[in-house]
This record gives sequence, structure tokens and C-alpha cells, in this order.
Amino acid sequence: MSGNINPRTIMAPVAAFTMAGVLFLYTRSSIRAARSNAKSRREDERFRRQQHQQHQQREEAGR
Repeated sequence: MSGNINPRTIMAPVAAFTMAGVLFLYTRSSIRAARSNAKSRREDERFRRQQHQQHQQREEAGR
């Protein structure tokens, strides 16, 4: 029975490798998306701070 290659003996390893590949790709895309979102949020926060500082400066100049 050992060494007998048929669809039943091949299916589990093929499924395991397929799932591992899908998990790997999902993990990489999730990490990439998280990095992109973090960068975007940092840029948004930096923009809001600059706007707030400019607003404060205009208010102080108007006094």
C-alpha cells in the first residue's frame, strides 16, 4: 500500500499546500493594507495639526 499514488493520497497534501499558500498571501496583503492605513492616518493627523496651528496663529494675530 505504501507508495500507492491515487487521488485519495494526493488530495490532503494538495489541500494543505493550497491552504498554506492562501494563508501566506492573505497575511502579506493584510500587513500591506495595515501599513498603508497607518501611513494614511499619520498623514491625516499631521495635516490636522498643521491646520489647527494655522488657525491658532490667525486667531492670535487677530487679537
